[in-house]
This record gives sequence, structure tokens and C-alpha cells, in this order.
Amino acid sequence: MEGQVEVQFTILCENDFHKKISMSDLLASEKVIKAIKSAFCEGARNLEISSDMKDVKISIESEKKVYTHIIEKNDIQDILELTEEFARNQKLLKGTCTRVELKNFKTVEG
Repeated sequence: MEGQVEVQFTILCENDFHKKISMSDLLASEKVIKAIKSAFCEGARNLEISSDMKDVKISIESEKKVYTHIIEKNDIQDILELTEEFARNQKLLKGTCTRVELKNFKTVEG
């Protein structure tokens, strides 16, 4: 196989945050209800906030920068190792940030 592949990845750290919260749990929080009323219902009284979509999940995650590098198509079987090596060479892996997460890869048209 000839050609190249563009690889997109992020850096994973030990203290990364990831949580999913259901709409019903969110609306059960008095602090959230007060914040919604304060932001969107100023001056209104005797309000009840509800949702028809109780099974909706809201994700809260650490924001991640997506990095990109190019590998040869012949090396696609080593994509993870090559990406980790690239991240080390670019000094992206440091401290508690010691892993990469592959996000996407696509063929580069030459």
C-alpha cells in the first residue's frame, strides 16, 4: 500500500474528568434550578421547571486538544505505537498525561 494516513489523537491524563448526568438528576438539583431561574426567568415567580426528556444524558468531560500527524499506509498496523512515539517526540506526554487516544484517521490524497 502506498500513500499516507492522517491520524488525529488526544492526550489522556489521570485527572481527566468524565461524567454523564441524566436530565432528571440535573433537574433534581436545587442549585441547578436556582441557576436556571436566575439566568432565564428573572423577575418571574412561582415557576416549576420540568422536562419531557428524562432519559437524556448530559456529558461533562475534560476539554481536549486534537493533535494530528501523518504516517505511511504501510505502517497502519502500528498506528498506536507510532502515535505514542510522535506524542513523546513532541513532548506531549508528561506528568500524569501518559497515554494517547486515537480519534480518527483518514487517507491523505496525494
